[in-house]
This record gives sequence, C-alpha cells and structure tokens, in this order.
Amino acid sequence: PGVALLQTHQPEHAVIRAILSGRDEAFWDAEAAARQAAGMPPFGRLAGIILSHPDPQLVADFARHLAANAAPLHQAGAELWGPAPAPIARIRGRYRMRMLIRAPRQAPVQAAIADWLAPHRPPTNLRLAVDIDPQSFL
Repeated sequence: PGVALLQTHQPEHAVIRAILSGRDEAFWDAEAAARQAAGMPPFGRLAGIILSHPDPQLVADFARHLAANAAPLHQAGAELWGPAPAPIARIRGRYRMRMLIRAPRQAPVQAAIADWLAPHRPPTNLRLAVDIDPQSFL
C-alpha cells in the first residue's frame, strides 16, 4: 500500500480509466479483443524492417523498390506497411526508413521475408535489419 501520483494528457484514455476504476481485467479483455480483431500479436505476427544509409534519397529509393516488389510477402498472406521515415529518422548520420509486416499467426514470416529480400542487392553501405515480433518501433 502507498500513494501513487499519475499525470496524463489523456485522462479519458482506456488505460487511465481502467486504472482509476480498478477494472484492469476489463481493460485487458478489451485490449485482447481489439488485438485479435486487428490480427496483432499475440494473435498475429509482426516484423519490423529498418533500412539506413548516409544518403536519404538512396535509402528511400531502395525502400520503395523493396515495397514495389513485395509479392513473396503477399503470397504468404502478409501485408507490408510503408516505407516511411523511422520514428527516429536519423542516427549518427544515417537516415532511416521503416517498414512493418503484419501476417497471420501461422504464416511462415521468416521464410517469406527471406524470399522477398533475396533477389534484391542492397546498395553499398546500406544496412537492413529485420526484427521479428519487435518489442519497440523506434
């Protein structure tokens, strides 16, 4: 027992309402239903793709090229969202682009990503990172 202070710009948010009402189980039930309806984890799969390069135009062009050639992902039942600038768009002089892949839980996500990326040779000095079931979107 003790005292907790809570400050928010969104007092009507579902999380805040659940905390204040003491009905956290109701919040978790609603959150699980929303995630299931949207095909989001744990009811679906996500993969994050981050591309980075010192030249912002080059990384954007290659990201668009990959997005335009995403047939292996679609064949696996996956959706590709993006590309878009990453939430932190530049780190240590490298410009970053982000893509997200959403797929059904049973979809072979890793194999589909490998098939998608294999025929495309990245430009020199371009970094491409794949994060399966990411914990952070930065």
